[in-house]
Amino acid sequence: MKKIAEINRMTWLSALMMAFVVLSCGTIKETYDEFTLEGETIYIGKADSVMVGEGYNKLRFWVAVNADPKITKGILKNNDESIFYEFEVNRSKSGKDTISFDLEIDEGEYTFGLFLMDDKGNQSVRVEVPATVYGEKYKSGLINRAIRNVDAFENEAVLYWASPSESILETVLIYEDQDGNMQEMLIANEVTESTLENYKRGGALRVKSIYRPTPTAFEDFEANPFVSTLPEEYILDKSSISVLRLAGDASDGCYGSTYERLFDGTVSTGFWHSCSTPSDLYPWVMSFDLGSAQSVTKFGLDERQGCCGERSPGEYQIWATNDLGNATTSDIDEVSLEEWEAEATSKGWVKILDVTNNTQKSFQQSIQETETKYRYVRLVGISSIGGGSEANFNELTFWGK
Repeated sequence: MKKIAEINRMTWLSALMMAFVVLSCGTIKETYDEFTLEGETIYIGKADSVMVGEGYNKLRFWVAVNADPKITKGILKNNDESIFYEFEVNRSKSGKDTISFDLEIDEGEYTFGLFLMDDKGNQSVRVEVPATVYGEKYKSGLINRAIRNVDAFENEAVLYWASPSESILETVLIYEDQDGNMQEMLIANEVTESTLENYKRGGALRVKSIYRPTPTAFEDFEANPFVSTLPEEYILDKSSISVLRLAGDASDGCYGSTYERLFDGTVSTGFWHSCSTPSDLYPWVMSFDLGSAQSVTKFGLDERQGCCGERSPGEYQIWATNDLGNATTSDIDEVSLEEWEAEATSKGWVKILDVTNNTQKSFQQSIQETETKYRYVRLVGISSIGGGSEANFNELTFWGK
């Protein structure tokens, strides 16, 4: 009897447990159905990677598509969908592939979402794609590589370049030659100076630098060209200039200096330094043969490097002539300046420059009298910048045109 009661109790518990399971399954199914009222969501594989290249008011996208065969197209859009671009995924091979397309768009900063899709409208999760678009605003801020200085000679000009700005690829130089033709040169970033052969004095000169805004850019940008002209004046050939050493002229100087060092083309070595003799001390005279008659337009002097700039001339003159037959004058130390000037004038010398207030230790001074060409010139140092009697300076330069 006791055994029968135990069997009945176990039967009742089994029935109760089965009822609980049935009720629980119904509850789980109801919960699941709550999230699948509109059908099950199917996701396809997202893009493996997205690369962006920059052009002028455009972007180029390279989308690495995974091997999912269901992928047939893609969508690129920003958050408010004011930009919405759909592209086809046409594979050139089975499996993984890369799809590229261009998007024309205004200059600015953007953040896109890129989705891959199948023919049933199922899509991948979002891949975020930030991008910068470059246009006219960017281009207008580009600066051409600068020319620090130009040394113009009779038949060639040398341009000295400043260091290029960041992102410059190269620079294009266009200049006019003596025949009126425009010549073009590509200037690499590592080039520091360029020689223009057969250039036209006063001819046209244009410089434009080419920029690549980022390493991924697929188009380059040209800065608005810098437009100028080549110098009309040119440095007279220093190798053609010789020393006259007329009576009363200053000597070759002391402390290892010579006249020749005044025209050796460098300011880093050599100088002229006066001796203690009266002909070397202020006032003094130096006479030179330019090698041929020239329209002398400018005179320059460089101070001795690292020393004694106050001994450069503060008051000086330049005289010129084409006839040395009667060109010798009295020693300037033995007569007054007025008497020396009158005698020089009477013997055919013409004063083409007279400076009384120079304070620059190194200087370039324009000469107004350029209508007549002269072959012979005299530099007259009247007094120094510092007021002392010693003279000490480096390179002399004459320009013509």
